[in-house]
Amino acid sequence: MKGILLINMGGPGSQQEMKCFLANMFSDPFILPFSKPVRQLLSYVISTSRYKKSWKKYLAIGGTPIINATQKTVDALQLALSNSYKVRMAFSYSSPSIEESLLAFKQEAINQVTIIPLYPQAGLSTTSSVSADVTKVMSKHKELKINFVKEFYHHPGFVRFWSELITNHIAANQYKHPLLMFSAHSIPTYLVDKGDTYAGAIEESALLIAQSVGAGYDCAYQSGMRRGKWLTPDVKVRLKELSETGPKEIVIIPISFVNENLETLYDIDLEIIPYAKKELGMNAISRVTIPEAHPLFIQLLVDLIKN
Repeated sequence: MKGILLINMGGPGSQQEMKCFLANMFSDPFILPFSKPVRQLLSYVISTSRYKKSWKKYLAIGGTPIINATQKTVDALQLALSNSYKVRMAFSYSSPSIEESLLAFKQEAINQVTIIPLYPQAGLSTTSSVSADVTKVMSKHKELKINFVKEFYHHPGFVRFWSELITNHIAANQYKHPLLMFSAHSIPTYLVDKGDTYAGAIEESALLIAQSVGAGYDCAYQSGMRRGKWLTPDVKVRLKELSETGPKEIVIIPISFVNENLETLYDIDLEIIPYAKKELGMNAISRVTIPEAHPLFIQLLVDLIKN
């Protein structure tokens, strides 16, 4: 039997878990590239000062959707595969951890594991962080044989998945000639300077999907921090520009995610779209929602595993 491990960021289930989640995240050297003592201090300060405010955002969207969405993906993928596969999930900053899930495979004498980070476009702060955690486990358990899927944004199945969601969304909203606004989580520009390929992958993702749909498109970034330089243009800034010169219909596509999360349900739905409607007068603006365990996404995972 072979193992399949789907890895995502994770999320908190309570206010106290929110504090632990933030502490784990900001202890990651791929998130804060400082020495361990400095990271420990910063993670303590950040998690202690932010967890209550951050938890209020999760309460506004009904809690983190990532855990249940990933579990549904695991269940659907298990049904789609033969009995010669065992599917599990793991999270970088909440339970079950990557090490816990890999050791669970080992205890069942499953030493061949395909790992799929659920980040379509690889980045230093996401996929590389996962890879480093996997490498640590492998150094202690050398019998584990890992097949690591780095990214999948260019796979025809990924393009097909988003193209169908977008086409159905356009039809449901009766849009005539919408602009596709691909929105991705921003990253610090110093990561790009270090060779991070994420931004280029976002641009290529948008191009491939827009060509498949047959619509005009634009790219922007969201949810960047206030300190330091981050990838631009910011979604709100770009929407303001478009409100003055651009199209009347806009469809926002959260291209860097495969499931709903705080950045889609809160940042886009509760901040960006209301801003566009109330402040910019953009009435024909909406977002493509990400369904849980969509058949086309499950088929994409099957293809990645078998091919």
